[in-house]
Amino acid sequence: MTAQDLSAVILAGGKSTRLGRDKTRVRIQGQTLVQRMVSLARRFCRSTWVVGQHPEQVDAPWMLDEIPGIGPMGGIITALKRLSSPCLVLACDLPAMHEDLLARLIAHRSSSPGRQCMTTFMQEQTGYIESLVAVYETRCLDLLLASYEKGCYRLSTAVPPEYRLHIPYGIQEEHFFFNVNYPGDLEKILAEVNPGTLTG
Repeated sequence: MTAQDLSAVILAGGKSTRLGRDKTRVRIQGQTLVQRMVSLARRFCRSTWVVGQHPEQVDAPWMLDEIPGIGPMGGIITALKRLSSPCLVLACDLPAMHEDLLARLIAHRSSSPGRQCMTTFMQEQTGYIESLVAVYETRCLDLLLASYEKGCYRLSTAVPPEYRLHIPYGIQEEHFFFNVNYPGDLEKILAEVNPGTLTG
């Protein structure tokens, strides 16, 4: 399923401090993590952008994060302002993310048009929402800016539950949302995603 009104935004602005190396340059099957996400997003969106502080070596247009230092919120605000379209937002470091999950996300959003500003996945047991695998509507910009001005950069707080459309998922699907933050995470991917193909 494709959504012609959606632009994809791959967030690649983190400093990778916990990992100890630039996670955007980690490769799986010959592609960097960023390029993998760009390739995945292009199957669903009319355009795909990478947002960060430094241009990434990917075949995709890039934009500068206009509000660095506040985490993903700055990149999302930048994208919503620049693109003026709903955005499929994806973290750059989701090596196990699958197109079936994104198809489900887009279909769920399309089947329930209304006042929601954000469509995302929610872990059934914990209530945790996947803010970086989500669709942000253009009207979400006002909520994010208001939260930013108050000094609150947490996306799940900036967008209250009444403005979110949730897709529940269980323990059996948690691995799809696994992201690379620490050196041990690289070892986990090496062992579980595709042994022998991960390089830094």
